[in-house]
Amino acid sequence: MGSILLTYVVPVYNTEAFITRCLNSLVDQGLQDDEFEVLVVDDGSTDKSRDIVETVAARHPQVRLLCQHNAGVSAARNLALDHASGRYVQFVDSDDYLEAGSMQALLQRVVDEELDVLVFNYSMVDTAGNRLPSMRNDCWQSTAVASGADYLSQHCMTPYVWRFLVRRDYLGKHRFDTSLIACEDGALIAQFLLNAPRVAHDQADVYRYVNRSDSAMHNPDVEHLRRRIVSQVDAASSIDVTIRDFEERTGTKAPASVAGLRNVYLYFSMTKALTCGYVDQVLNRIRQAGLFPFPCVGPEANYVGFKWKVIYRLMMCPGVWKLLSMIYCKIKK
Repeated sequence: MGSILLTYVVPVYNTEAFITRCLNSLVDQGLQDDEFEVLVVDDGSTDKSRDIVETVAARHPQVRLLCQHNAGVSAARNLALDHASGRYVQFVDSDDYLEAGSMQALLQRVVDEELDVLVFNYSMVDTAGNRLPSMRNDCWQSTAVASGADYLSQHCMTPYVWRFLVRRDYLGKHRFDTSLIACEDGALIAQFLLNAPRVAHDQADVYRYVNRSDSAMHNPDVEHLRRRIVSQVDAASSIDVTIRDFEERTGTKAPASVAGLRNVYLYFSMTKALTCGYVDQVLNRIRQAGLFPFPCVGPEANYVGFKWKVIYRLMMCPGVWKLLSMIYCKIKK
């Protein structure tokens, strides 16, 4: 294919047990050495992650290490994007990995079909690489090229940035919001996927998402949880702005799946607020964003039926929701 075709962006923070497998999977894709680069950003790791990356980079010159003081995954990804040279970008988390030899065909497809975005499938695995059961349904009937809006009218709004190959020129100056510690993927994806001229889905099962009980997603710290809830609300607000900008510019309604992701973020922020006693703070944040009263989580988000209607009605009654939170927190103690 010639020239640097693909940039892998890998943020690293204290994943010494996983980073070697991750990096080996990226260089083991059957690409020519001059066709790809791996930009690893050490986000101030305190374990041996940085040393391990340097060891791998000594064997594989395509692997480059960038370093920053601990500033979070969004800042790390942004730093890598600012140094990227590839025609396409693939985000990979440092505890995950790719199926060997899976990227070559996908890259050939994005080049041949001149795609802005290609979406592919993934499997959830445990730390040993054993597949875990999943309720996903990624067997889309169509793999045809479509606009981002048409694609999202038929497919779910996937919130994981590592599920995409994105043309770097198209991504342009779009960057991750460094103020978000959760749902930063969804906020950026809404921007580049909804507005993309040429999008396609490929049914290849490429990415291996490692389910870890000790990951940042499972951090039990109360202050961390509060910040995650705030980030969910702020990400929902960002998606809402993207929706309104799209509708004003095109004169057409944005696909329901985009609003569905916004609504799911709001739903989870409210349910988490109930379980940790932050109802007033979260509701105030939602009101400031102009999202209360917010739409019911509908069929586009797979939250339907009597139970969800009842929960929605309760969430729309702040006094009742706060009372339920007080009862829950008292019982939990």
